[in-house]
Amino acid sequence: MRGIRRTALVVTVWSMLTACSGADLAVSTAPAPVDPKSLPMAFPSITTDEWATITPADLGWDTLALRAALDWAGAQKSTAVVIAWRGRIVAERYWKGWTPSTDSIIASASKSVVSLLVGRLREQGRLTFDDPATRWLGASWSRAPLTESRITVKHLLSMSSGLDDSLKAVVEPNTRFYYNNPAYYQLFGVVATASGQSVVNYSASQLFAPIGMRTARWVPNIDTGELGLVLSCSARDMVRFGHLILNRGRWNGHTILGDDSYFAAALTTAASNNPSYGYLWWLNGKSSYRIPGPYVLPTLPGALIPSAPIDLIAALGKGDKKIYVIPSLDVVIARHGEEADVANGNPLALSAFDEQWWQRLRLVFPK
Repeated sequence: MRGIRRTALVVTVWSMLTACSGADLAVSTAPAPVDPKSLPMAFPSITTDEWATITPADLGWDTLALRAALDWAGAQKSTAVVIAWRGRIVAERYWKGWTPSTDSIIASASKSVVSLLVGRLREQGRLTFDDPATRWLGASWSRAPLTESRITVKHLLSMSSGLDDSLKAVVEPNTRFYYNNPAYYQLFGVVATASGQSVVNYSASQLFAPIGMRTARWVPNIDTGELGLVLSCSARDMVRFGHLILNRGRWNGHTILGDDSYFAAALTTAASNNPSYGYLWWLNGKSSYRIPGPYVLPTLPGALIPSAPIDLIAALGKGDKKIYVIPSLDVVIARHGEEADVANGNPLALSAFDEQWWQRLRLVFPK
């Protein structure tokens, strides 16, 4: 316990940082334990923004490679990057006037948050993944009278509803992956009806408050004529959410989502003909993947992000919003910002930024 106490909780206040500044890497405020890997998980305060810190050198990380990866991210229109190990901030950098409390929309990275909310409702016995969507949305929620009754909550979670952007049927449910925002938005109605609360209130009570996501807020978003919600939050709150997933729904002795079967389903292949997609989560290390786009797009061979660890799971959003969770490294990484220059074509989720950044990030961690 004495070694654990040495890792003090500190409030890290970051000003506008330059690429050559050393302030973007955590500085120990007390001697590091002899073996930092023996440290248990840390959890930031839920009432303040206090985080534990640890230096990359203490972890045996390559500090020069880490700084180079941060510099490159900054050159790619990032506004915030936070890297945490076992709940301790290792590196943090902001650009363009951002601070730890600055929030902005995280686009489709919000989907993974909705996935957890649906999982929480399942744990509470309020719904099942196999429920027909009509149970919660009523009849005629879609424009697909012949297939609507066979579309389940699971199909909405796995982007396998068989619908197009106008909610008309294209294929049978559970036969083809199609990244469909208007169909996904129906999950907000599912959450509201099954919980008996607004999505705003249910999220706040079941997720945001219990883990201290104090900047998180839902804002309206209209996509192809369908009204939905998108999450706005800070990079630190993105890391909080990722840290909850890293800990399989447990937070500092409290259970936010204790249903291990949710994680078994959500973080493994669930989408038809897309091994790299679970329940609104992207999965690395699979044999092939499909990216957002028309039904006719081919399935691409290989891993989602070849240079990243094979166990990486990710919440990915338009404009290169990223939450990477890497269980084998006990690491969570969040990237906020605009679409990267290397992204090529306003990607909805995966872009060239992911692979090119991981070509640099992989050099940071010990072999």
